[in-house]
Amino acid sequence: MLRAATRRRMSSQATLPLGSMKPKVQSSPTIKLAEKAPYPLPTSSRGVERRRLDDMHFGIARYLGGLTYAPLDKPSRILELGSGTGAWSVEAARIFPEAEVIAADMSPLPETLMTPSNLSFKQMNFLEPFPFHPGSFDVVHMRFVLIHLPKPDNYIHRLASLLRPGGWLLLEDVNHTLLDANRPVGPGVQALYRGYREHMQKQGVDPGVGARLKNMLETSKQFGEVNEVVIPCYMNPKSTEGVCGVIMNPLCFDKKVRKLILIQSDPALQDLGEILKYSIDGVYVGIMDKVGPAGGITPEILRGWRKEVNDPERDLRIDMHLTWSRKL
Repeated sequence: MLRAATRRRMSSQATLPLGSMKPKVQSSPTIKLAEKAPYPLPTSSRGVERRRLDDMHFGIARYLGGLTYAPLDKPSRILELGSGTGAWSVEAARIFPEAEVIAADMSPLPETLMTPSNLSFKQMNFLEPFPFHPGSFDVVHMRFVLIHLPKPDNYIHRLASLLRPGGWLLLEDVNHTLLDANRPVGPGVQALYRGYREHMQKQGVDPGVGARLKNMLETSKQFGEVNEVVIPCYMNPKSTEGVCGVIMNPLCFDKKVRKLILIQSDPALQDLGEILKYSIDGVYVGIMDKVGPAGGITPEILRGWRKEVNDPERDLRIDMHLTWSRKL
């Protein structure tokens, strides 16, 4: 696991304080996705989805110490596909003021978002041909989008085609499979996952695509360099396995000592686990509210999930896969 000092050395960008970067949003927005886009997860008319996306961005940025581990060197044109609230694009535009930054998504950016002059927005459906010239970007970023798209393998070549030789593809997603150290997950998590996976499969998407990113990138033969870091996001900051996974301390054989050590371990990783737990819980609530029992998630199932995910005796985690690949 990467320690904080190592992460700072790996990041090539200086980033502004995250608190000053967080965009303002309307208190009661209405988000409408393109009707043709089979986005399998719900969006919120009350800003809940936007807060969820913002929290994820700032949690990941804090952990990375910047936008990415990729050594971006004065890019002139940057594209973010799946810009969400615009948080990543805004930060990229401010870090690289000489670059043209394009944020693209199926839903518009928040109307009250303060955008730098070098940032523009393009509303588009990712299932349709990209409205950009091939080889016209130095950086293409896509986070937590492939998990929502059918046949995600087909997008690697499409994304690579947008890059100039030597350009960087920043592709990030999760393996939406909850793991519990060296034992099976409990009945509450099992029940929820049966419903969740059934809902996703009906949409023709792969909830475990994050674990396949590196292989997809390598087998595409489009990149001369493929890098990956896997972040184990523990749902409960008091989980004993989470402590050992972070610091690899021999004292971790003692559970009581492990929990004390947790206080002094990586706070950015702890925060990221908490944020991801909150985020995916919101996804489950949204599915339940949007499609009801047909989505496979009921209030009873959700209560079982919450009970187990907050149990300090369980070491539940979801792995987040971050990749940065250089175009041939």
